[in-house]
Amino acid sequence: MRRSQSEQILNCSEKTISDSFHFSHEAMATVYELYISCDDENYARQGAQAAFAEVDRLELEMSRFISNSDISRLNIAVPGQVVDLGIDTFNCLLRAKEMFEKTQGAFDISVGALYECWLDDNRELRKPSMDELDSAYGLTGLDLLKLDDNDFCAEVLVEGVKFDLGGIGKGYAAEKVAEILKEWSLKESLVLAGASSVLCVSVPEGMKGWPVVLRNPLDSTDILMRFDLKEGAISGSGRKKGQHIIDPRSIEAGPVTFSSGAWALASDAISADALSTAFMMFSDEEINEYCLANSGTAAIISGSEGVSDSTGQRYKKFGQI
Repeated sequence: MRRSQSEQILNCSEKTISDSFHFSHEAMATVYELYISCDDENYARQGAQAAFAEVDRLELEMSRFISNSDISRLNIAVPGQVVDLGIDTFNCLLRAKEMFEKTQGAFDISVGALYECWLDDNRELRKPSMDELDSAYGLTGLDLLKLDDNDFCAEVLVEGVKFDLGGIGKGYAAEKVAEILKEWSLKESLVLAGASSVLCVSVPEGMKGWPVVLRNPLDSTDILMRFDLKEGAISGSGRKKGQHIIDPRSIEAGPVTFSSGAWALASDAISADALSTAFMMFSDEEINEYCLANSGTAAIISGSEGVSDSTGQRYKKFGQI
């Protein structure tokens, strides 16, 4: 079911709708939306349908909730077993490993065992024992996944590791959607992958950019920032009420408490997805260093309470926005 605008932490403003054709489609446990600037609504609809069909295909290949998907087969594999993968699953895993390394383990699609370790039966935070943490850390880390780029296959090095592409799969699908829209000569378009990821394919002539709204994760009626997205992608991560984010970088790190929301701007939706998660765990110094070292990357961070700090600033910006 589509989320109402008040439940979103990142969305487009109303003027986008009035100037473009709007199409939506439920997939990957969220709603994909397209805004297409085009003279022919019927042609735009056909292009949107082709793009949504690609999202459905990717979901069948990459979802951990589908028993015969590539990821589900990988999650039940044992060491020494070679798992053949579709090209898209393989490429998505490859990008996940790349972002795991670039963020020094902050973005990790194998964090499931560690996450469960910190929650009780009611999904509330608890303090796990050191033995529990040791066991969970033994099943965490993308160094436990071996990828063969010659045969497009994978092998797990420890039994019981669970992978979930939810933190990067929507961004990957958004990039594939953009490819199809370009093939249909529908470049002047915007892709929304749920309430947290936006990809600018191209800006229509006469527009400064696609208008984007950032909302306080702790109070989605509260608008933190508005700006025009001219290129690339933006993705957001946040701690809503009852939700928790676990830092997998060290056994001492535990739950994230110092940020309520993080938005990452990057040249592509895959990087933006991964970085919005990583930036929730990074210190200000780490975010600043990353943005300086990676051209085209920027960040917006809201504090733990999502309100103004002692200087009256409601969020921090890093990089060029």
